[in-house]
Amino acid sequence: MSVVIGVVSMGLTTPSTPFDVAAVFPELASQRKTTVRLHPRRGRPATTDSSIGGPLLWPADEPWPVCPEPLTHDPSEGWDPLPLVPVMQLFAGDVPELPFPDDTDTLQVLWCPLDHEPYFQPHTIVRWRKTEAVGSLLIEAPVPDPDSDDSYLPTACVLSPERVEEYPAGWGLPAELRERIWAWEEDFPNPDDWSYFDHPSSAPGSKVSGWVRWIQDPVQVECGKGHEMAHLLTIASREFDIETGKRWAPIEERPLPPHAPSEILYPADLVIQDAGSLYLFVCLECPERPVDSLSQGS
Repeated sequence: MSVVIGVVSMGLTTPSTPFDVAAVFPELASQRKTTVRLHPRRGRPATTDSSIGGPLLWPADEPWPVCPEPLTHDPSEGWDPLPLVPVMQLFAGDVPELPFPDDTDTLQVLWCPLDHEPYFQPHTIVRWRKTEAVGSLLIEAPVPDPDSDDSYLPTACVLSPERVEEYPAGWGLPAELRERIWAWEEDFPNPDDWSYFDHPSSAPGSKVSGWVRWIQDPVQVECGKGHEMAHLLTIASREFDIETGKRWAPIEERPLPPHAPSEILYPADLVIQDAGSLYLFVCLECPERPVDSLSQGS
């Protein structure tokens, strides 16, 4: 079967960084990374489009996954496994930076639309697949369970991948460097209140690779074989807030009103840990590319 992959949404452009932080703190020069901002915006993606909350390119003969974890502590009550919800689909043609396992070109993310321990986040799974091997397509995914948490049912969004450079999140820096940056910000003539934490550091919003924008303390994640895992992607509740939007709001959507519309700030209608983010990590040493996840909120 030959599948024609659809186009992504209109291009969105991030303004340049307000100041060259690596010129002031040379040790940051080696810490610069490229991330792919996905810029989800509400739309009507097809099964052949990269998307958040859109339909998946799913084989008709492959069972739809259900949550493997019981959601009741009373064994006498029994439970019906909840069907997982499509959350994200990314094709190599749109985001070639993804570390696809051999002979795959599609990444799909699904989750259970209810909180699970230990991070009070949805149970998440990943499928790596080859587009041409899908065969006959599933016509329609299962309807989300009525008991689903609406916060975990994404509104369908098309994507506009954009490559930008970023630096480590403020909380991921050594304490000594963080203190020097704060002292510099206080002494530097700064009428626009630019800050490292909000502006040249790690980009907010849903994105692929680059630095994790930690909301709390950084966490080191290891796979089952003890390998340190790398940041695969972030699924964020919101694209940016009032302060980070000074840098990260796309040029094409400016000027933002004092109260930016929810379809820009919260395009997928997700609420992860009080406007937080779900981080997915991948093992680059294991050929099957196992994935793990954790979430953080304010």
